Amino acid sequence: MQEAEVVQAVVEGEEAAGSELVQVSTDEWTTAALAHASALLTLILGMAGGVGALVGPVVPLAMYFGYRERSRFVAFHALQSFVYQVAGVLIYAVLAAVLAVWMAMAWTISGLLSAVLVGLLLMPFALLLTLLAVLLLVCAPFAWLGYGLYGAYQVYQGRAFRYWLIGEWLEREVKV
Repeated sequence: MQEAEVVQAVVEGEEAAGSELVQVSTDEWTTAALAHASALLTLILGMAGGVGALVGPVVPLAMYFGYRERSRFVAFHALQSFVYQVAGVLIYAVLAAVLAVWMAMAWTISGLLSAVLVGLLLMPFALLLTLLAVLLLVCAPFAWLGYGLYGAYQVYQGRAFRYWLIGEWLEREVKV
């Protein structure tokens, strides 16, 4: 079988399986996939300096403004990626603040009650809360990145991709 026939068979198999293929040029797929993959830049900048995470979402925003007149497909995916990255950074900051308050309260209560020995029984719970919080704060950005890279892969394969909640909301608001 020649390469074109193999590609056609794969495309027909995917259409039969119900996956929604998008008819745009390969350059548009690649550019839209890069908008989603820019989540990697946001993660790296965030880990490098924290405040750098605010710079990362500028990449898909610039792509949106650059492509909104030329390609609605690329513009939609860039805007979707921008909203996803900004939401991810904000949710992470709020989560870190809430967990820090909980940990401070747990250790403060354990410390104060240790004078009457009850606090010593609470210290393992405070330690467990601290370990779970650290685990969550370390793993959450990588899960967030994984979903962004999954979006990049799906778009690069030519499939329609919408982030959960964000994609459908943007589709209604922007009327793509």
